[in-house]
Amino acid sequence: MKLNFSGIKVLLIGDFMIDHYILGSSSRISPEAPVPVVIPQSEYSIPGGAGNVAMNLSSLGAQVTCLGYVGDDIWGEKLVSLLKGKKINTENIEIIDNHPTTLKKRIYSNNKQVVRIDVEEIIDWTYDLPINQNYDIIILSDYNKGVLNNSWFDISLFKNVIVDPKKHSFSHYRGAKIITPNLNELQKASSIKIKDDESIISACRQLINEYNFEYIITKKGDKGITVVGKDDFEFHIKAHSILKPDVTGAGDSIISALSLSYFQTKDIKFSTIFANAAAAVVVSKTGTANSTISEALKLI
Repeated sequence: MKLNFSGIKVLLIGDFMIDHYILGSSSRISPEAPVPVVIPQSEYSIPGGAGNVAMNLSSLGAQVTCLGYVGDDIWGEKLVSLLKGKKINTENIEIIDNHPTTLKKRIYSNNKQVVRIDVEEIIDWTYDLPINQNYDIIILSDYNKGVLNNSWFDISLFKNVIVDPKKHSFSHYRGAKIITPNLNELQKASSIKIKDDESIISACRQLINEYNFEYIITKKGDKGITVVGKDDFEFHIKAHSILKPDVTGAGDSIISALSLSYFQTKDIKFSTIFANAAAAVVVSKTGTANSTISEALKLI
């Protein structure tokens, strides 16, 4: 199937953060504590959280506008600069005074992550301006850092809202077309113990009936993906086998590829298969990474 997402306009609302990587090597253990002494060899920064969703959408060819906030620090400045460098619209990213940009700093030693340092300060943020109705898709990338903690965004006013959730209650996302929880998020939202595909389906049906979702796409890690929809729709796919996967950002790639493919094809099965392939491309790379259309299609 030929895919071209260049004409699709996406509004991405979510928690923007930055991932900073320090890559080094170690040949000895510290005399001060049982930890490796890492000698840095290189370092770089890339967008994380909703920023990584933006990068995935851009890599797949979509037109992306971001809505959220960063802090007035070097990390916020760097994050906005990186997004602009990919021609991503950042005009609706608010810069908040005296507030830190959410930062995840990862230190690698001999190609293995040895520590992650997080900097964050969660606030209840509100966007007061009207939202343009001319977007084809609205993606909510909720990392529970504050952008979607208030009820300022009314899902019922928009048609194609797709959500990557973090909140325990899915009532926050009532009326979304598609929601993409992992197993832990699905279990918390449904209060059903998830132990197999049958329990996944039961939990999804309960949540679809309660919150009027069209589809729930459950991410099962190395066990694949289960899709449950209205009218008794069910679909399971296996994960691709990847040697030494790095799962950082896999969920971001899934919601990006799924959203664009489904908008273009209206085929939930194909779109899930495509998203699954895009995630396989991403986890085969080190760190926070992206997939192109051609890379994903090669795995289908």
